[in-house]
Amino acid sequence: MSTLLSIKDMSVNFGGVKAVQNVDLDIPQGMIWGLMGPNGAGKTTLVNMVSGLIKPSSGSMTFDGKVDGPWPISRSVRLGIVRTFQQTRAFMDLTIRENLKIAEVASRQSGDLPLLIETFGLEGVLDRVASTMPYPVLRRLGIALALASRPKLLLLDEPAVGLTADELSRMGEIIREWNRRGVTILLIEHNVRFLMSLAGRISVLDRGKLLFEGTPTECRGNSAVIDAYLGRRYSDD
Repeated sequence: MSTLLSIKDMSVNFGGVKAVQNVDLDIPQGMIWGLMGPNGAGKTTLVNMVSGLIKPSSGSMTFDGKVDGPWPISRSVRLGIVRTFQQTRAFMDLTIRENLKIAEVASRQSGDLPLLIETFGLEGVLDRVASTMPYPVLRRLGIALALASRPKLLLLDEPAVGLTADELSRMGEIIREWNRRGVTILLIEHNVRFLMSLAGRISVLDRGKLLFEGTPTECRGNSAVIDAYLGRRYSDD
């Protein structure tokens, strides 16, 4: 598989705080790649850098053959890098239908809305105001809004938070379906079992540094990852 995203020796400093330190990451086209680690490990900072929300202090990024990244978020979206947020960023005073239409118009794409509406189970709530929707619907809406722009790389930030077991299963099916449709996914998630059920490879950050990279099976058996994050219960699964 060809490499879609390549990060080399990337660091992000906030004053004297080294949030991300000398991270290398190569994500192939078509992969679901997991990113996990303890709170404060630098996961969100790394994703903010990739998506263009913050500038790195040093390092380089290549995306889809373009070598001068990272770019401001507006250009990143045009190039095909789109992220979600832990708190859905929708127009809460507008209906679900209006939110989806705005995303479609803003992306200058068309034709995907019926598929997104069906996939995310939004048919029955299209004319409901977003602020009246329960949390799981808003989570699905947030991802649907991101996908409306037809990303090449989707950065999913904690999609499992607050979901029941049934909702979690449905979210996993949605992620797999859009990956099969050609969307490469970087999945940031604290629900370890959920992440490992989806990701082909996993990177683990700890205190801003890359602690581990490998398959889910290798991750579960890695002593450094167990000590820093997983705990012994996962190594015994």
